[in-house]
Amino acid sequence: MGFALTVVYIVVTIISPEQFGPEWANYHAFMYLAGITFLFSLPAIFSRTELRSSIQIYLMLAFIVSIALSAVANGWIGGAFASWQIFLPSAAVFFFIVANVTTIRRLKILTLASVASCLVVVVEALCGYYGGFRGNMFVLQQSLYSNDEVMGQVARLRGAGFLSDPNDFAQILIIALPLVSIAWQKRRGFAHALIVFIPAVTLLWAIYLTHSRGAFIALALLALIAAKKRLGNTASVVLTAGLVLVMVALDFTGNRGISLVEGADRVEAWTSGLEMFKSAPLFGVGFGNFTNFNDITAHNSFVLCLAELGIVGSTIWVGLLVTTILSLNRIIKIQEPRRVRASAEDAENMKETASFAAGLCPSDSFSTEAITTTNATDVGLKAEPMHRSIIPEHWPVAMRLALIGFMATSWFLSRSYQTPMYLIVGLATATIGLQRPSAQSRIRNRWVFSALAVEAVAITVIYGIGQLRH
Repeated sequence: MGFALTVVYIVVTIISPEQFGPEWANYHAFMYLAGITFLFSLPAIFSRTELRSSIQIYLMLAFIVSIALSAVANGWIGGAFASWQIFLPSAAVFFFIVANVTTIRRLKILTLASVASCLVVVVEALCGYYGGFRGNMFVLQQSLYSNDEVMGQVARLRGAGFLSDPNDFAQILIIALPLVSIAWQKRRGFAHALIVFIPAVTLLWAIYLTHSRGAFIALALLALIAAKKRLGNTASVVLTAGLVLVMVALDFTGNRGISLVEGADRVEAWTSGLEMFKSAPLFGVGFGNFTNFNDITAHNSFVLCLAELGIVGSTIWVGLLVTTILSLNRIIKIQEPRRVRASAEDAENMKETASFAAGLCPSDSFSTEAITTTNATDVGLKAEPMHRSIIPEHWPVAMRLALIGFMATSWFLSRSYQTPMYLIVGLATATIGLQRPSAQSRIRNRWVFSALAVEAVAITVIYGIGQLRH
């Protein structure tokens, strides 16, 4: 029951009942649904002992505490509860996923349900864009300025609720795009491939119609990373460059430029964020207080977190992303040698396998938990145990691409506390929990150092961009 309610909670969150009228927001449906889902998730939370080994869960709990501390440190004790009221609906997405996604089947169902929810909103938005269906809700007519004069308008696709900003809509579609591949299975034929291809093309077209500059950069980055694995460095760079040229030719950004001049207000916000961090380095200026010190929001999730929560909260936030990426990398690294060895040894080991099946080999020469390759030197690899792969090989890759897509778009959006991050981190954490990679202990021991290193680089880059602007 907890899993079914989790699916409903996430689907309703993405589709947003607010699109059916503002009165729905007054019914507090999310609060009641979240409460019921929490109650049905409690048995899984207390019975799943493997959750205790997940560093991401401890970091999420620590992040919730850091949000409260940021309010208390700035003299508003009641602000801790007010901050939790804003953030906990997003955090609930993470906790419901890791508590109730206990099998590969559930992981696939929930992932594809999330993608399907995005597609439902996309279809509604496209009907509004091309057919006028509730067009004011799903289409934003944004004015284009030059020297403070209106030069025209661009129609930008958007969703409802927390996706009412076209950039937010583009972000969650960027996350959903790699996750479509979860539906793909080998040797299922052309008809099955269409199940993946058609939704992917639909998402790409919707991303284009958002005319989001952050999505432009994120798509180029995802193309580079995805192509690099199969085509190598040179070919992937050439392919990505070609994709960028195509997107420019299609006017992907809707006549809005990408430069320090065009983004001057955002760079100023980043600089202001660093000044806030300098004034309150430990716990920040307080959750939700960025716009009390600057006219506009940070337009950068890291800067927003750094300024509002200080080094304590931002390190935990960055650590949540870093540990998830490192764990996914570990799973992918474990799976790659297995594919190489399997392809090199299949023919040679066929006779041995047949002999073993016939009972001609000693029964203790094989292990159900690990397989030791005996001819690894033939392909230039050191012999080592190959851990059993539980998750399909392309799933961790898809999760990593989705998480990178979020990180790329969040560099231009203030979405440190919104649902998309905790949706993809929750799905990735569930993937990690099902696979249980051996590197978890090492990641737990070094996450602070890794997070601080990433923060140092990010602060240096932001400071450098600010200096170039001036």
